[in-house]
Amino acid sequence: MTIEKFEIKLSTTGSAGSATASGHAATPIGQLVALHLNYTSQPATTDITVTAPSNPAALTILTLSNANTDAWFFPKTQDHDNVGAAITGSYSDPLLHNGVDIAVAQGDAVTDGVIATLYVRV
Repeated sequence: MTIEKFEIKLSTTGSAGSATASGHAATPIGQLVALHLNYTSQPATTDITVTAPSNPAALTILTLSNANTDAWFFPKTQDHDNVGAAITGSYSDPLLHNGVDIAVAQGDAVTDGVIATLYVRV
Protein backbone atom coordinates (compact mmCIF):
# COMPACT_ATOMS: atom_id res chain seq x y z
CA MET A 1 0.00 0.00 0.00
CA THR A 2 1.16 3.51 -0.78
CA ILE A 3 0.09 6.96 0.34
CA GLU A 4 -0.73 9.54 -2.33
CA LYS A 5 -0.92 13.32 -1.86
CA PHE A 6 -3.74 15.49 -3.26
CA GLU A 7 -4.18 19.25 -3.02
CA ILE A 8 -7.30 21.39 -3.33
CA LYS A 9 -6.87 25.17 -3.63
CA LEU A 10 -10.08 26.93 -2.65
CA SER A 11 -10.59 30.49 -3.90
CA THR A 12 -13.42 32.10 -1.96
CA THR A 13 -15.76 34.57 -3.65
CA GLY A 14 -18.38 36.91 -2.24
CA SER A 15 -18.57 39.55 0.45
CA ALA A 16 -16.23 39.73 3.43
CA GLY A 17 -17.40 37.34 6.13
CA SER A 18 -19.77 35.49 3.81
CA ALA A 19 -17.57 34.36 0.90
CA THR A 20 -17.78 30.71 -0.13
CA ALA A 21 -15.84 28.15 -2.16
CA SER A 22 -16.00 24.47 -2.98
CA GLY A 23 -13.58 22.01 -4.47
CA HIS A 24 -13.16 18.33 -5.31
CA ALA A 25 -10.18 15.98 -5.32
CA ALA A 26 -10.65 12.97 -7.59
CA THR A 27 -8.90 10.41 -5.42
CA PRO A 28 -8.67 6.70 -6.15
CA ILE A 29 -10.53 4.28 -3.90
CA GLY A 30 -8.67 4.31 -0.61
CA GLN A 31 -8.64 5.63 2.95
CA LEU A 32 -8.04 9.20 4.11
CA VAL A 33 -5.05 9.08 6.44
CA ALA A 34 -4.45 12.80 7.08
CA LEU A 35 -5.61 16.25 6.06
CA HIS A 36 -3.80 19.56 6.43
CA LEU A 37 -5.66 22.87 6.15
CA ASN A 38 -3.69 26.03 5.36
CA TYR A 39 -5.68 29.24 5.76
CA THR A 40 -3.71 31.73 3.65
CA SER A 41 -5.97 34.60 4.71
CA GLN A 42 -9.38 33.96 6.25
CA PRO A 43 -11.35 35.41 9.18
CA ALA A 44 -12.08 33.52 12.41
CA THR A 45 -15.67 33.03 11.18
CA THR A 46 -14.60 30.55 8.48
CA ASP A 47 -16.38 27.18 8.32
CA ILE A 48 -14.99 24.09 6.57
CA THR A 49 -16.86 20.90 5.65
CA VAL A 50 -15.04 17.85 4.27
CA THR A 51 -17.17 15.07 2.77
CA ALA A 52 -16.89 11.92 0.72
CA PRO A 53 -19.59 12.45 -1.94
CA SER A 54 -22.44 10.00 -2.44
CA ASN A 55 -21.71 6.63 -4.02
CA PRO A 56 -23.49 4.85 -2.42
CA ALA A 57 -23.93 7.31 0.48
CA ALA A 58 -22.30 10.61 1.42
CA LEU A 59 -20.05 10.67 4.48
CA THR A 60 -19.18 13.79 6.46
CA ILE A 61 -15.53 13.43 7.36
CA LEU A 62 -14.79 16.70 9.15
CA THR A 63 -16.74 19.84 10.12
CA LEU A 64 -14.98 22.92 11.49
CA SER A 65 -16.81 26.04 12.64
CA ASN A 66 -15.27 29.47 13.17
CA ALA A 67 -11.74 28.31 12.41
CA ASN A 68 -8.78 29.95 10.66
CA THR A 69 -5.71 28.33 12.20
CA ASP A 70 -3.53 26.06 10.03
CA ALA A 71 -3.72 22.53 11.38
CA TRP A 72 -3.35 18.81 10.75
CA PHE A 73 -6.37 16.52 11.14
CA PHE A 74 -6.54 12.71 11.28
CA PRO A 75 -10.30 11.99 10.96
CA LYS A 76 -11.70 8.57 11.84
CA THR A 77 -15.01 6.71 11.47
CA GLN A 78 -16.66 4.44 14.04
CA ASP A 79 -16.15 0.71 13.48
CA HIS A 80 -19.09 -1.73 13.72
CA ASP A 81 -19.45 -5.42 14.48
CA ASN A 82 -21.15 -8.01 12.26
CA VAL A 83 -24.64 -7.02 13.48
CA GLY A 84 -24.12 -3.29 12.97
CA ALA A 85 -23.45 -2.28 16.55
CA ALA A 86 -20.75 0.33 17.18
CA ILE A 87 -17.55 -1.12 18.64
CA THR A 88 -16.60 1.04 21.62
CA GLY A 89 -13.24 2.74 21.15
CA SER A 90 -12.63 1.25 17.70
CA TYR A 91 -12.12 3.61 14.75
CA SER A 92 -10.75 3.41 11.20
CA ASP A 93 -9.61 5.81 8.50
CA PRO A 94 -12.59 6.95 6.38
CA LEU A 95 -13.17 5.10 3.12
CA LEU A 96 -13.02 7.23 -0.02
CA HIS A 97 -14.82 5.86 -3.04
CA ASN A 98 -15.68 8.93 -5.14
CA GLY A 99 -13.08 11.49 -4.12
CA VAL A 100 -13.32 14.24 -1.51
CA ASP A 101 -15.36 17.46 -1.50
CA ILE A 102 -14.40 20.49 0.58
CA ALA A 103 -16.67 23.48 1.15
CA VAL A 104 -15.74 26.83 2.69
CA ALA A 105 -18.33 29.23 4.12
CA GLN A 106 -18.28 32.56 5.97
CA GLY A 107 -14.84 33.47 4.64
CA ASP A 108 -13.37 36.50 2.90
CA ALA A 109 -12.92 36.70 -0.88
CA VAL A 110 -9.33 35.49 -1.44
CA THR A 111 -7.61 33.60 -4.27
CA ASP A 112 -6.41 30.29 -2.77
CA GLY A 113 -7.80 31.42 0.59
CA VAL A 114 -7.73 27.84 1.90
CA ILE A 115 -5.39 25.11 0.69
CA ALA A 116 -6.28 21.55 1.68
CA THR A 117 -3.67 18.80 1.39
CA LEU A 118 -4.96 15.23 1.64
CA TYR A 119 -3.00 12.03 2.15
CA VAL A 120 -4.78 8.93 0.89
CA ARG A 121 -3.74 5.30 1.41
CA VAL A 122 -4.40 3.40 -1.83
